[in-house]
Amino acid sequence: MPESVDRIALSNLRVAVGDKVLIDDVSLELKAGEVLALVGHSGSGKTLTARSLLGLVDLTPGVVEAHLVIEVGGERWAPYSTCLGKGRTERATAFKDIRGSLIGYLPQDSRASLDPLWTVGDLVRMSVAARHSATGSSHDADPATWLTRAGFARPETVLHLYPHQLSGGMAQRVAIAQSLARGSRFVIADEPTTGVDPTVQVEILRELRRLADDGFGVLLITHDLRILPGLARSVLLMDNGRMVEEIEAEQLMQGDLATEAGQRLIAATRRVAGGRLG
Repeated sequence: MPESVDRIALSNLRVAVGDKVLIDDVSLELKAGEVLALVGHSGSGKTLTARSLLGLVDLTPGVVEAHLVIEVGGERWAPYSTCLGKGRTERATAFKDIRGSLIGYLPQDSRASLDPLWTVGDLVRMSVAARHSATGSSHDADPATWLTRAGFARPETVLHLYPHQLSGGMAQRVAIAQSLARGSRFVIADEPTTGVDPTVQVEILRELRRLADDGFGVLLITHDLRILPGLARSVLLMDNGRMVEEIEAEQLMQGDLATEAGQRLIAATRRVAGGRLG
């Protein structure tokens, strides 16, 4: 039998508050070793979908329907099967072995997400300790190991720095190191290139591509279509809380989107890129 591939499979996600439906019947699959892009205008539901994968959205109101399966190393988790229709305590219990341990999260402002009272070395050590506490198994406690894997050529130069002393790109790599140290097999990168200069943007995208090449699954959330060719396998387009289109990333270079929402996003990209998509 062929070896199973680690994956995240989400289907029938529905998020509602009262009569207002925010996410309607969204499905996606992310496999280890690939970058999958989730794109759409601001407010289209991208981040809410991503946070639902991590159990960070409340239940009823909030997630009212979802089927989520995470398969890693032959083991299987289905957190919503035990907590839907219940409360925050049940949701926290269902996701405690998933968030951070299986799925890492890179927020838009990684520097602000890092505890300002601890050095980079201490932050990564705490991630290793959290992994040991969760699994009971020993792992390399040297933070330099994980910082190297996250793209730092000279990790010793950042071990004693505090988050406020890091550039945006450095903070993203520290957040990646934390995810790796926790044992994450998947990484959700939420608008990681927004608000950073082009040089840092290139560095961040290179690290995400390298993660995928090393066997991790990367879900990239963005509204910037220009960064996708050569990076992502395929592109899922969201609009008004629904998944409306899926295309190969290379098709974006020709502006080959069939839906009105896709054409609007292409037009917006061209306006800020001098008429070009790549």
